[in-house]
Amino acid sequence: MAGSRSRKLRDKLQKALLKERHGQALRIYEALEFVEPNEPRWPHRKGDLLKRLGRKQAAVSSYETAVELYATLGFVARAAAMAKVVMGIDPSSDVLERVSVDAARKLHRSARATIVTAADHGIDEDEPVTQSKRITTDALPLIRDESVADGELRFTKPPASTRQLMELDVSAAEVAHRPMVNSNLLSERPTARHLALLPSMPLFAEVPKPILDRLVRESRLVDLEDGEHLIEKGTTADALYTLIEGTVELRRTPDEDPVLLSEGDVAGISCLLEEASYGYDVTARGKVRALRVSKLLLDRLVAEHPPLGEVLLEIVGRRLVATLVRTSPLFAGFDDKGRSRVAQMFEVRRATKGTMILEAGKRSDGLYIPMLGELIARGPDGVELGKLKLGRALGQHSVLNQGASPLTVEASSDVLVLRMAAARFNRLVSKNPKMIAHLEALARRPSAPTFSLVPGPHKKEA
Repeated sequence: MAGSRSRKLRDKLQKALLKERHGQALRIYEALEFVEPNEPRWPHRKGDLLKRLGRKQAAVSSYETAVELYATLGFVARAAAMAKVVMGIDPSSDVLERVSVDAARKLHRSARATIVTAADHGIDEDEPVTQSKRITTDALPLIRDESVADGELRFTKPPASTRQLMELDVSAAEVAHRPMVNSNLLSERPTARHLALLPSMPLFAEVPKPILDRLVRESRLVDLEDGEHLIEKGTTADALYTLIEGTVELRRTPDEDPVLLSEGDVAGISCLLEEASYGYDVTARGKVRALRVSKLLLDRLVAEHPPLGEVLLEIVGRRLVATLVRTSPLFAGFDDKGRSRVAQMFEVRRATKGTMILEAGKRSDGLYIPMLGELIARGPDGVELGKLKLGRALGQHSVLNQGASPLTVEASSDVLVLRMAAARFNRLVSKNPKMIAHLEALARRPSAPTFSLVPGPHKKEA
């Protein structure tokens, strides 16, 4: 009965808004709030209309109701963004006190096998059993295996180590291809449980309340219309963006297939890797709302609360691997679950200063994606060629071709890397004939030696 009444009210609302009958629309919003008291979109949209009409205090009251409902349901990023809107109208508002992360945190921890947290407390007794990790301390170091033949560089675990390798807990939701979303349709809104699996959730759910308050107060809401740029290629990578509503497309070159990102995703992770420029355009497809968190703010917060750095590292790792398996043609034949399994084959390892991750003339034992630290490259003659950028895959040519690396790559500081062991990669290839055919096709191309697992232009077929 309530569902039928709600549908009728929505139809009336649409007609009232089209004819700009604002008084009638406000009355229908109130009726919808009565029929669906737990739906935050109604006070949210009513607040938008009240704000347009210049009724700011009434808008604030409606928005505050939306903040509480979003937070209660686990939509903590939406609650934070709504609180940001309220503070823009009334800077003295205490609305941030209404942004509770409890529901989102419980959803996040129940949805994941392992978590990385910056929260002040550990796993509560009444929460689901979830293993907590710290990336920089729980990632095992790379220890060179001196027992292998001269033509191979292989790493093992530290002697007598009882700890397991730290593997990324990448969900199928993170590697799935995103559909276009109409944020105005309630039926297309992702569930809070789905958002709990996506990379932006830890930034809101796994930080202490004072840090979350700073993130919200000192960040900036960005609202875009269709076709506007969130990020422009070549500009300084100076901020991380969390997508609150809508869909954007990430494109590196005009002729490549775009990668779609939507609510719960993050864009601009280059700012977390190094001083660099963005290597892609990110463009709105329809109306988009995002929260812009500057690199300067993140650096300050990490200095004040170092565990936040662990959360940011996890976001980087999950995004690097998820983007890799979503965009590399090598994994094009896998479905979402298959890509998730591939992503989970990467482990997080540490390379201490002086470790040679690749050595010229020796076969690599895996694919490596450095996330943190500094690396230098040397030619076969030992001459330094320069520093290597973070986020780029290493060792892929050696693994794919079963040949020696032409370069030496050495850690010039402690380095944190994502690693897929060659044995795992080879098992993956042997069980997937489509991958074998693809590798054979690559081997026949003149450009085969430059093939990279780094997500690059995936050109449309003619």
